[in-house]
Amino acid sequence: MTEHFVKLSCGNCGGELEVYDDLDRFACGRCGAEMEVQRRGGTVVLRIVTAAAGNVQTGADPAGAESALKRLKEEAENLSQQREAMLKQSAERKKLGFVIGAALLVLGFLVVRFGGGFVVGLSLMMAGILTLKFIRGADKRASTDMRELQAKIDVVNGRIEDHPYRSLAPTLPSRDGTN
Repeated sequence: MTEHFVKLSCGNCGGELEVYDDLDRFACGRCGAEMEVQRRGGTVVLRIVTAAAGNVQTGADPAGAESALKRLKEEAENLSQQREAMLKQSAERKKLGFVIGAALLVLGFLVVRFGGGFVVGLSLMMAGILTLKFIRGADKRASTDMRELQAKIDVVNGRIEDHPYRSLAPTLPSRDGTN
């Protein structure tokens, strides 16, 4: 082997890895996950090729595997809490935005109807319409962010399910309510 290497962490167990220049594919000595080395520009990226569950060396480092599982569980819990906070925040923003938008529309209509000024009334109605449109756009962006977060949660739950010490970790419910 050459003496040029890069230190990276295993994407499966978090163990320290030394990636040498002449390696294209290898297995983590700690958890057994097979990695593919991808080099682009001046960067080196590891991609997990196979799950470690079938290749684990059970006596290799159980403490390391258990700590990796613990980190995965914590990450899944944090992501789930972020998603719940985003859902709550989105619902509150949507509710407030629709109330304000509808109030502006009604107020604008009343101003025009009862002679308070045509331009002022139309301005209030336009402000109500723009508020409703803004809230719909913000809701679409929030939905996209929540889908991305749910995809991350699903990936972490999959890694927990494939982990050799998974009997210690109950998975978080997926979007459809199943485990």
